[in-house]
Amino acid sequence: MPELVRQDLPATEHIAFGTSADQFLVIRKAAELIGWTVTEYVLSAALDRAERDLYEHAAAVEAATPADAPDPSSPFVALLTALA
Repeated sequence: MPELVRQDLPATEHIAFGTSADQFLVIRKAAELIGWTVTEYVLSAALDRAERDLYEHAAAVEAATPADAPDPSSPFVALLTALA
């Protein structure tokens, strides 16, 4: 996982959601395969997806910006700004 979003920070927020027994089994088995808890596995997957979506959004905004725009920030810079 990128250093931008560290998992070793203390938890201050909580997310709860329901799953079917089959969905939980699939997630638990996948987590066990790599030696992670279900929480670690789900958090990592959610963060990976969030970072990818933020990057893709920043790239789309950049692509839609005229070439002579005064702020030619890269998608990576936009991602860092969004995560700050």
